[in-house]
Amino acid sequence: MKRFNDWIGDKISFWLSTMAMFWIVCAFVLIPLFWQRPEGLIGWVQFLIQSFFQGAALPVLGYVSRKAGENQERILNETHDTVMDELAMIKDELALAREERDELKILLAALHAKAPELE
Repeated sequence: MKRFNDWIGDKISFWLSTMAMFWIVCAFVLIPLFWQRPEGLIGWVQFLIQSFFQGAALPVLGYVSRKAGENQERILNETHDTVMDELAMIKDELALAREERDELKILLAALHAKAPELE
């Protein structure tokens, strides 16, 4: 049930945060003005704030939030890929350094064997 709720929540939140939903809400808010208009300045202010701004704000805020999240995810993925590439390079360099150290130990042991007085 939790997976279904998460799935349905993801779908609804996605569709509520699209610019298409913004235009649908705008249409639902503006079309009734053909039949009934607010009267006076206070009526228009209340209409704009209660109907238009509150209705149009949800899709726009969701859209902006989703875009910011996508940009953040893209940056995180790029950072992760860069760090993983650098980690692979460091591992390769460490392996080379270990090989060189082992070769140096062998050479040092050979030198000590040929000239024991150097110890």
